[in-house]
Amino acid sequence: MSQSLHNKASRYLVVSDAVYTDRGDNPVRLVLNTRTSRVSTLGDELARTLRGGDCETLSATVSEELADLEILVPADRDELTDVLDEQRARARSLASLNYLLVPTGYCNIGCEYCGQVHVRGKTSANHRDAVRDRVLRGINRPTTEEVRIGWFGGEPLMAYAIVRDLASQFVAAADEAGVRYRSRMTTSGSLLTMRKLRVLYEECRVDSLCVTLDGDKRRAPGARSYDHIMGVLSELAAAAEEFPGLRMTIRSNLDVMNIDRVDALIDAMVAAGLNHPMFAFDLHEVYAWSNDRTAVRRAKQRFAAEEPRWLRRMHEAGMVTRTLIPKPLKAPICPAVTRSSEVISSSGGIFSCAEHPLVPEHEQGDVLELVEQADHSRQRPAGRYDDWHDRVNRGEQNCSGCVFLPVCGGSCPKHWGDGVSPCPSYKFNIQQRLDLIAASTGLVPRRVPLTDTSNC
Repeated sequence: MSQSLHNKASRYLVVSDAVYTDRGDNPVRLVLNTRTSRVSTLGDELARTLRGGDCETLSATVSEELADLEILVPADRDELTDVLDEQRARARSLASLNYLLVPTGYCNIGCEYCGQVHVRGKTSANHRDAVRDRVLRGINRPTTEEVRIGWFGGEPLMAYAIVRDLASQFVAAADEAGVRYRSRMTTSGSLLTMRKLRVLYEECRVDSLCVTLDGDKRRAPGARSYDHIMGVLSELAAAAEEFPGLRMTIRSNLDVMNIDRVDALIDAMVAAGLNHPMFAFDLHEVYAWSNDRTAVRRAKQRFAAEEPRWLRRMHEAGMVTRTLIPKPLKAPICPAVTRSSEVISSSGGIFSCAEHPLVPEHEQGDVLELVEQADHSRQRPAGRYDDWHDRVNRGEQNCSGCVFLPVCGGSCPKHWGDGVSPCPSYKFNIQQRLDLIAASTGLVPRRVPLTDTSNC
């Protein structure tokens, strides 16, 4: 009996609509397996067979090869359960703790799309000590193997002295306990200097820095700071060898105000020498904090349509982007789905969601507990999204039937709860991304793509 009778095509395959010609003039297609993020080049006829789900005609040899690639899976395999079990296990793990800290409620930029309310002060006298004690207690738990500290805002560099003070204690405690220490900061970059970068990197062990830069000089919020930010980043690129292991991300949030300036932004990045392996570029459509759902849909559609061209330009310019093909999840999708992660606001509130701090509605209604009153020997209380994987499994979210669940995980439970689809852009332009992959590997389009995109 053919082995193919015991196998079926994985539900997590995306077959290219386009047919390409390989170097041997053979018609081929690309097949993406979202469980592994592997893109395979298969003959056109075989790819059509997989798309149709008819695997009984495959030879034992072909079936075995496809099973090794996890393109075919056992016929009785419940892949949805497998994927959710893997994601649930990561969310329940006690080995890696993640603290997202908001050391100040103030920001010196004030982006138009931001829903936070920024004010000076408001931090109590005991707030810093309570945050320190809570994180140190987590580091010293017997189950802790890794701790991740995120510095968020507001603008965290408005509280630079607090960051230095707390980070020095966290680093020392992690070293003493033999716990891996990772740290990330998200900043506008307006207060960055090379001196501060060295302190953050060497003393605070910040190994990942995300600078939000929403457009070129004409369109970036806080445009007066633009030249300063670009100057510091250019100087950092020139001194990259002094910062081994530091990962820089330039994130641009795009809306109708600046989406026409992406090409100018790309030109500016190249001119500043930021087409350097140290820097990765991340384009995002703006999530509207308002209730204008129509505007959100239109922005997502335009972003998804334009993104492949931007990605092509960036790759041609030697700019590092988030991979054309999304990678499998290696950690929970966000703090909201795991009690091993928490967000501590400058207000003293402990939250499960990174979009709750400094937003009046959530500061009043979604505080799980106060850091100064919390039992630091225990995980944070359960939040509203900690049962996320169970909801998906019950079919309460469209994610349960999506081919991208292994790499997306549902993206953002809060946005789903707000009635706004947070589906990533690759869901809508994966075919164009596969075209870019094909071009990079020497494949040539053979004929007009088919219109069937049902595999997405």
